[in-house]
Amino acid sequence: MGRTLEVACEGTASRFAVRKLSRATLYGMRRRMPVDAEGRECRAAALTRDGRFLLPRGATATLYLDDHGDSLERGELRAAHGGQGGASASEPQVAEAAELLDYVVRHVYALVPVMVSAQLDGLLAATGICRLDAGDDGGEVRFLVKSAAGYFLMVGEANGFSVVGPDQADLSIPESDEAWDGLDFARL
Repeated sequence: MGRTLEVACEGTASRFAVRKLSRATLYGMRRRMPVDAEGRECRAAALTRDGRFLLPRGATATLYLDDHGDSLERGELRAAHGGQGGASASEPQVAEAAELLDYVVRHVYALVPVMVSAQLDGLLAATGICRLDAGDDGGEVRFLVKSAAGYFLMVGEANGFSVVGPDQADLSIPESDEAWDGLDFARL
């Protein structure tokens, strides 16, 4: 059985089967095959820093590498997000489409409904979007979206900037006796 997502809304559970979406599954893909002068397929490999070894594809699958490409022992590994186990999810909350603009979506999953509660369906009827907080304060946010195409889960993180509108931008020209980059705006 594949991965599932369970959402508890007002004491009732909804369950979805999860399938990751990618550009390749949506649009298809083409694969280019580089060949050498004799027409044989070329394969990717990595050369070690000292130049002594050529590691073919898959040879680094048994190694743990840090950001600098150095090998680590299994005991030296640390969690990437620093979290301690799974976090419990809170109640889903109605979200507006504009709220999505505050986040960068990293992953999109298609959800196949196994069992959807009337409470969750009613919550999604308002805007079609609800926010699922994991409660881990790691900056990762999940949005459950319902559209005519089905149910989707979008996982993202805060984009880190605030939107500035035309009424908020400082469009004043600084006062200065110097010409701007040698341009004469009267000639334009």
